[in-house]
Formats: sequence, structure tokens, C-alpha cells
Amino acid sequence: MRQFLAEVMPDANGCVFVSGKKFHYLRSVLRLEIGDMIYVRLPNGALQQMTLAKFDASSKIAELTVAGEDSSNLVTGDGGNKALPVSHKSEVNLWLFQFIAKPPKMELIIRQAVECGVSVIVPVEGEFCQSGCIESARKRCLPSDARWQRIITEAREQSGSPVDTEILPCASVTEACRIWKNQVCSNEKESFSAVLYEQSAKTVLFHEAIGGAFQKTPRLSYAAVMVGAEGGISPSELNFVSQHGFMPVHFNTNILRCETASLYGMAVLQNAITESAVWQLKK
Repeated sequence: MRQFLAEVMPDANGCVFVSGKKFHYLRSVLRLEIGDMIYVRLPNGALQQMTLAKFDASSKIAELTVAGEDSSNLVTGDGGNKALPVSHKSEVNLWLFQFIAKPPKMELIIRQAVECGVSVIVPVEGEFCQSGCIESARKRCLPSDARWQRIITEAREQSGSPVDTEILPCASVTEACRIWKNQVCSNEKESFSAVLYEQSAKTVLFHEAIGGAFQKTPRLSYAAVMVGAEGGISPSELNFVSQHGFMPVHFNTNILRCETASLYGMAVLQNAITESAVWQLKK
């Protein structure tokens, strides 16, 4: 389901005024006409159906108005139109620790992660990551560089994801483990974390790993997957992250490229969580 991400809440009259690149998106990308309906994701997370009421080509301002709901409820924070087919947010916060790949691949990985509903992406600087790719990723993480944020916005608008995906600054392997421990594990949150590895030695199958987590707790709050770059993850890095809570797992598939492994890993994780009630760990 395609959605439009609004930067402000509707005013007292139930109107949202759109300008700049957002105006261009409505007019030239979505090709909306006066009277067309569109689902709008508001800053408070509510999904609201709105009507395109006005296009001012001279000032390049579009006016969207709330449809089917008393606008006062939105202004006071009472929520959006509850009759709408709202995309439900997962109860589990999904994290992706991605070893930095080449720029085009990183952009693809980010786009796919957003579509999967990943909450946080952490670019990781590993031994096998190319120095030029690391420098590029560091630049993309700066507030002055909005390219990755534009990719997030486009992916959310295309997929209808209710999750406002965040990309943290680039981190070393040590820092990545510290971030996971400090923000999740130290708060005694029920969590699961795995690192994908291309070799089968000293690894377990994914459902065996997450099945063990579900045996300890029936409900996870956070779940993470760590994925290597083009060269994978070094043995020393694998040993380090496994000592800090990331369980090494191996998929009995063909050899996967890093951008494929990332999507594959997040899909398997999400599927295992959402369907945990209907599968059982077999020993």
C-alpha cells in the first residue's frame, strides 16, 4: 500500500499544506488530481485518508484535507480514522547490523530493510570492508547528507511501512556490540541477536537459534541480524560478536551476496517471529 509521509499534523481545519519536493512528489510522481484520495502517514504515526483539495502551480503548494474523520481528533492526538486499513507495527523492534558494502549495494540493503520494517540500521566497519566504502558510508551518515534519508522516505511511501527507520552513525565491531548491549540488553529487554556466517562450522540453524530464545521467553522485544559485506566477516570478528551475544547461524542455501543475505536474513527473522505460534523447535 502506497502512502504519503506528512511532515506536519493537520491544522485546526484538518488541512496539510505541502510544498517543495513533497509538492513535486504529489504532482509528478503520484500524478494526483483534485479530488483524489490518498493515505497519509502523520508525524504521530497515524494513517489518515486525505483528499487533494487544491494544487497551486504558481506557488507550488498543495492542500490536503482530512476525509471521513473529525479533524479535531487528529489535532488533539486522539488518533486517525480507525476504519482505515492501517499497517500494523510489529511488536518486535528489528535491528540490522550491516557491515559496510559498496555504495549501490548499501542503498539497496537500506531500501529493502525499510520495506521489511526494520527499526534501526547500524553500518559496521569491518576488516573486510573497503576503505573507500567506509568513507562513503561515513559521509552518508552526516546530517548534511540526506541521500540515505531520501531512500528511507521513498521506501516507506512505496511500501506503507509504519516504522520510522533510523540509521545510526558508522560503528566499529566493538562499538556495534556496545550499542546493542547498552540500548537493549542492559535494559533487561527480551532480545535475540544472530550473526550470519557463510561457513557451517561452529554455527547453528536459524530456527534452532531463535527457538532457544523463545524457550527462554514467549515474547521478544528486540531482535537483530548482523550481516557481513562483500568479503564476509573475519574469523576474529565472528569470535568477538559471538562472545557478545550474537549467535552464529548458517543458512543451507547457495552462496548469497551480501545484499541478498541481508534481505534473506531479515525475512527469515521476521517470518520466524510472526509465525512463532505455529512452529515448534524440533530436536
